[in-house]
Amino acid sequence: MSFAPEDRLVVARGVRLRFDPVRNCNVLLAPERVLFPCPTSVEILGRLAEPRAFRELVEGLAAEFDAPSEEIARDVEDLLADLLAQRIVRVERRPL
Repeated sequence: MSFAPEDRLVVARGVRLRFDPVRNCNVLLAPERVLFPCPTSVEILGRLAEPRAFRELVEGLAAEFDAPSEEIARDVEDLLADLLAQRIVRVERRPL
């Protein structure tokens, strides 16, 4: 999956990222399943509570973690492709 810079990503309807005090970790609540996301996923999903352009997401992470945008873009794209396949996130593409 390849994301265009202007593709807007958002957490899918019915999916919630929550901190579970009993387990002392973040959990991802999705229809009929509970997932235990890694810290990287938590960081990205937290930024997708509202629709955000792929470019904006990458630039924000690159600035915050002082890392090259190209490297961040590859890593984020891989993670988002996996989350998209699991229907955890969705893409809002602008019509041409």
